[in-house]
Amino acid sequence: MPVSGPNSALKCLVEAARLRGIDTSVERIQHDLVLDDREPSTKLLLRAAAHIGLKARAVRMGWRHFGKLDQAFPVIARLRNGNSVLVVGANVVNGVPVVLMHDPLAADAAALPIDEARFTEAWTGEVLLLKQDGAATEEEPPFGFAWFFPMIRQQKRLFRDVGVAAILLSVLTMAMPVFMQIVIDRVLVHRSIDTLHVLIVGMMLAILFETLFSYMRRYLMLYASNKIDAQVSMRTFAKLVSLPIDFFEHASTGVVTKNMQQTERIRQFLTGQVFSVALDCVGLIVFIPMMFLYSVPLAIIVMASTLLLCIMMIAFLPAMKRRMNDVYASEASLQGYLVETIQGMRTIKSLSLDARQRQVWDQKLARAIDNRFRLGSFALVAQSLIQPIDKITQVAVMGLGAYMIFDGSMLVGALIAFRIIAGRVTGPLIQLSQMIQQFQEVSLSLRMLGQIMNHEVEEGRSGRGMRAPIQGEIEFSSVRFTYPGASSPALDRVSFTIQQGHMFGIMGRSGSGKTTVTRLLQALHRPQDGLVKLDGHDLREIDLDHLRTNIGVVLQDNFLFRGTIRENIAAAKPGAPLEEVMEAARLAGADEFIERLPRGFDTMIEEGSANLSGGQRQRIAIARALLINPPILIMDEATSALDAESEAIIQANMQNIAKGRTLIIISHRLSSLVACDSILVLDRGQVADVGRHSELLGRCDVYRHLWYKQNRHLELAS
Repeated sequence: MPVSGPNSALKCLVEAARLRGIDTSVERIQHDLVLDDREPSTKLLLRAAAHIGLKARAVRMGWRHFGKLDQAFPVIARLRNGNSVLVVGANVVNGVPVVLMHDPLAADAAALPIDEARFTEAWTGEVLLLKQDGAATEEEPPFGFAWFFPMIRQQKRLFRDVGVAAILLSVLTMAMPVFMQIVIDRVLVHRSIDTLHVLIVGMMLAILFETLFSYMRRYLMLYASNKIDAQVSMRTFAKLVSLPIDFFEHASTGVVTKNMQQTERIRQFLTGQVFSVALDCVGLIVFIPMMFLYSVPLAIIVMASTLLLCIMMIAFLPAMKRRMNDVYASEASLQGYLVETIQGMRTIKSLSLDARQRQVWDQKLARAIDNRFRLGSFALVAQSLIQPIDKITQVAVMGLGAYMIFDGSMLVGALIAFRIIAGRVTGPLIQLSQMIQQFQEVSLSLRMLGQIMNHEVEEGRSGRGMRAPIQGEIEFSSVRFTYPGASSPALDRVSFTIQQGHMFGIMGRSGSGKTTVTRLLQALHRPQDGLVKLDGHDLREIDLDHLRTNIGVVLQDNFLFRGTIRENIAAAKPGAPLEEVMEAARLAGADEFIERLPRGFDTMIEEGSANLSGGQRQRIAIARALLINPPILIMDEATSALDAESEAIIQANMQNIAKGRTLIIISHRLSSLVACDSILVLDRGQVADVGRHSELLGRCDVYRHLWYKQNRHLELAS
């Protein structure tokens, strides 16, 4: 029997998904779930199935169950050696029961019939049952309250149990007012000690069960809320990182951060306040009839006052909404200013801007506090009107109840019981009226978070793009691109070709469009006109993640993550062995300073890379780009922050770095472009010339002028 091999489980999953009408790939799943080439555990495989839109369940079963699966095929069978095979059916061949097995690594696509003895010898008894998740294929609604409902529906069993507990709790809650009524109106009047003992025992049991159901309700609510919290946080963060670069370049970091923080408030409102009030309102089914059963006049007073409170809260809403919008705008501005100050602290210190920053902060803070005070004081007016109405209602109930006791139409115990039940009625209804205010606050939070969630994701993230091996031939054909809000194009009818495996230089004055070329190649932006082709394919046809994992990029100013040097170099390949990390560091010229550090590759990089020099950060970034061995490597002013010695090390290794890949070098220093096979000269977004160094010196004015300007000292020395 075939024993399969590396990635067999994921290959089985991809094949099963294909048979279920879902198009995906092993590489796509590995990238999205950050998996390496090792066989995934059953837990990871279930997670991968859910990620691509399949419902999966791991079960243990015997050989005879295969004949009963019918429509459940194909299933993934786990083998004793840790690998997996795909079972696509069961049959009887020459009177012998067999399963039809597909080995994902076999060259022959035909299913092999395997008998019981051979199959069970290799099989663990575990299979994964798969079916398409109908909810995953539904179009996601625009972000709003409806966006949360599918996640809440997934926990419907838990919420059903909470509802049952709430109803039982409401019934048990009636024990206390009934107990008070009987004690006052029956036990005390007739001095019935035996009845009192029975009532006390009954109340103890009622309190015990009430405590138990109350705990169950709160525990189930906490469990369901945490599960929803996790899903909401994962989905909102996944949306955030899938947004195009334009979004982050035009949005304030502080505002984005504040908008992302709204998920907790929205979730808490939906699964906390709304559901709790809804459960309390379930008790009204019991409490309102009981209240009218005790006294119709008193019940009418309670219901009328509650209705009045609701009308008052609705009347306050428009003015409250305006004040909430003012609070949001001022606090978002304050948050944005705080983040900007922290990010620019080095500049603030170097320019001695402390006093100016404090002054602006104080002004923004005063505006935010004033708006918050206006909202709070307005809410106080509403609350101040609610309290006297509630107390007047209590006085009216007790006053009218007293008159009813005097004329004999009501007993003292019944009045006390009515008062307890009335509290159970007015509590949820008052909470419901107050929740209208909270609804306005959450609606504002929805609008804030909706600025992220309703934004279009990057093009090319459908998962259906090409994932063919990338060779490295690049072609720009009449490309025109203008940044949003700009008056003139960054690139205007730019055409050139980079041959596979060539070293290609790009130069030009500041603002000529050099970096824009590389950003279009990474699909960070899409050109408005023209085509960008890679290996003859339109860049828009290539899967976005596949494209970017095959392009290494080193910028002039690179961001390093908080963690060890080894973790930063291996950021794009977390499972890389130390030998590969060390080789990448050697090529980047980073090994010489890393070896001098007390903890070597395990040295922690502080936030903002404060414990490394600019040149050291740059060399780590170069090593990080080289580790994935990309077929295309972009070095955008990558050596600008290096000292002469470090740059010499990089330049000496340049031939090894460029070997077997297309290398694109952007540099103001033309001396670093001399060895390039071809150099693109850009001027004001247009192609001035393309050629070798010697050719450009003879015919390109822009190149020649800059070359002689940079090398004037050599002429003077001679």
